Amino acid sequence: MQLTDIHTHIAREDGNTAILNIGTDHPNGRLCSIGIHPWRISNEWEEQFRIVEESVTRKEVVAIGECGFDTLKSPATKEEQYRVFIKHIELSERVKKPLIIHLVKGADLLLRAYKEQQHNERWIIHGFRGKPTQAQQLLSAGMYISLGEKFNIETAKIIPLDRLFIESDESSTPLYDIYQRVAQAKEISIEELAAQIILNAKECGILER
Repeated sequence: MQLTDIHTHIAREDGNTAILNIGTDHPNGRLCSIGIHPWRISNEWEEQFRIVEESVTRKEVVAIGECGFDTLKSPATKEEQYRVFIKHIELSERVKKPLIIHLVKGADLLLRAYKEQQHNERWIIHGFRGKPTQAQQLLSAGMYISLGEKFNIETAKIIPLDRLFIESDESSTPLYDIYQRVAQAKEISIEELAAQIILNAKECGILER
């Protein structure tokens, strides 16, 4: 059974398919996502973004991010985070690759961007731990939600299978264990969940059809 890890910071050799987040480093052959984390926004972010633009057309770069909003830990103001996020949206549309989004206390900014900016690519909220009410707001807007080691069980129950992803992020917990817990919450088999995540990844353009 093949498991898909939509977002990880740890390069594992466990036989699963994983999208390694490399920040603004150069790709090294692994499937990866590239972008400026909101914690890493600095006065030199435009230079950092040029590095992202130089690498993003590489075949192994399958998504843009993680990027987004964190009004608790980011050194940047809300408007600075918004400007940087818009650049990621524009890049996502230009190269036709989805966004992996970091979201902490910034849903208003995210929804503002979703409404104001023209976009066709999929937006995936990674490591979502929020309550069902916020999840439903994001789902209604058209976004996907990825669950990691820590998630709200009631939230997991309401996410449609065709809008769901699974990830390990920075956790050392085996990916299988995370899949198992999500499958239990949704009252389906881990095999059914794994197959659906692969379909979702193909639909978003992360994996080849």
